Amino acid sequence: MDIFTLDNKERFISLLKDTKREGVENLIKWLEGTDFFIAPASTRFHSNYEGGLCQHSLNVYKIFKKKCEDNEIELDESNIIIASLLHDICKANYYVVSSRNVKRDGKWIQVPYYSVDDQNPLGHGEKSCLILQTFIKLTKEELYCIRWHMGGYEPKENLNTISAAWNLCKPAVLLHTADLEASYLIEEHREV
Repeated sequence: MDIFTLDNKERFISLLKDTKREGVENLIKWLEGTDFFIAPASTRFHSNYEGGLCQHSLNVYKIFKKKCEDNEIELDESNIIIASLLHDICKANYYVVSSRNVKRDGKWIQVPYYSVDDQNPLGHGEKSCLILQTFIKLTKEELYCIRWHMGGYEPKENLNTISAAWNLCKPAVLLHTADLEASYLIEEHREV
């Protein structure tokens, strides 16, 4: 783990502790027992490198916090921290390093890449909510934000439900757009 990744981990844990949420210490202990702090955020799209998931979560936090302020959304700082930092907790222990053959300079070589090993196929936002609720109690706003942060990337059958959820919980819209901004405007994608 490089120093950049270590700094991100320390910042992430510090923010979680700042919530003073009952059960957060057990949640942190669980996170430290997973690959969360060294996992990529994706296999191909954004932050697809070691430590990318933690970096992505911190980026989303920063953007989401500003969006809430700019839109005069009254949301407690602990809600902002929980929803943004933990929206992708379902990606802990989700990726594995595999290898594939690539031709470089006329020679075949094996190169590592990340692939998905989904041991609990429960849906993306749903799984994050389920994992979190084994450690901490989520507010209604946090549930809406985390469950629906994927927006239009949800299966088409869920599109009406997303709209209803977003009408009930404006911060959920902001978390979705913060996730998109972090993924496509700030973060890098590395070719393997």
